[in-house]
Amino acid sequence: MPTVFRYQVLRLLRDRILLLWTLGMPIALSLMFMMMFSGLEAGYAVDPIRVGIVHDDAYAAAAGLGGALDTVSADDAELRLLDPVAYDTAEQAEAAVRDGAVVGYIAVQSGTPVLHLSPEGNDLSTTPVLRAMLDTYVHSRDEITSLIAAGAPPADAAAAVQDRHAFTTEVQVTRVPGKPEVPYYFALLAFTSGMGMTIAVVAIREITAPSGPLAARRNLGALPRWRLLLGTLSAAWACTWACLVLAFIFMRFVVGVDFGPYTALCLLAIGISSLMACAAGSVLGTFPRMPLGGVSAISCLLSLFCGLYGTASQRLANAIELSAPLASQLNPLWQATRCFYGLLYYDSLEPFARSCAVLAGMSVIFLLIALMRMRRTNHEYL
Repeated sequence: MPTVFRYQVLRLLRDRILLLWTLGMPIALSLMFMMMFSGLEAGYAVDPIRVGIVHDDAYAAAAGLGGALDTVSADDAELRLLDPVAYDTAEQAEAAVRDGAVVGYIAVQSGTPVLHLSPEGNDLSTTPVLRAMLDTYVHSRDEITSLIAAGAPPADAAAAVQDRHAFTTEVQVTRVPGKPEVPYYFALLAFTSGMGMTIAVVAIREITAPSGPLAARRNLGALPRWRLLLGTLSAAWACTWACLVLAFIFMRFVVGVDFGPYTALCLLAIGISSLMACAAGSVLGTFPRMPLGGVSAISCLLSLFCGLYGTASQRLANAIELSAPLASQLNPLWQATRCFYGLLYYDSLEPFARSCAVLAGMSVIFLLIALMRMRRTNHEYL
């Protein structure tokens, strides 16, 4: 069996097509994802926008407005929204907007600050936050005025409104901050492990009797069938695992994907996923008429339900998981994806261990089926 293992490893590593599918493709897709997601977080960033402030009598009469705008305009502000430019009249501010000096202006009309924006300023990511800040100012001012009119001391009224408007508290529920691009890399690793089926198919076909004279002579040899299968499958597994580890290292250190605090356990997830793929490929390899394109199509189809192909694919995967959880759990690549999720998003390793156990069970089932199929394809049954 060691001789079979060494021969198959050298044979598979010389196959450029297989290396392209299991090593070249994940690296190329990782580079593509890196370029696609390079500006994703920047698109959600809140950057200060250059807005004019009309300093007229109405602005001076708006209690607390100047202080509120100064708070979100300071250089050391926790959330800086404005890069303000002062104007004496609304006409001057409108002229500045037309000239492109500012993207809009704030003017007090009927005692209420109104935000006027150009089409360019209306599309900025900071604009909704600025609108919410002005709405909060108006609500707070009205509440304070009502409390003072009811006889409450001004200081107490201001403190009560300030506590009431502490809307949210930032809480991190996972070990590392969630990033929208990470699930795509998880699905890519699962897809690459599925493409490892092609390596197993090529290796198994070389030891099945109907594939040719060389395979027929191997079947007539003295080596037991199960040893021939295990030696060949072990070689396919070793090649698949090595390619996946190289792709994982590329994602981690070149692309910069954060796989969480249990990065070392990701190698175990890769190992069990590649074992499952090779066991499944050994079953497909016992069918002489199964084309390699069909094997790749199976992996591509299963990856559809792991969220690899974009937002629509992720929504489909989530919908199937909610409506038919058993169908998702029977998908081997879905289980491979959940191995990585279990290492990143959960407080314990129980989900990770559960997915690994399911993949190990699938591997055993596929291996037994392959062994029975090989017994049916020897010369005694042909």
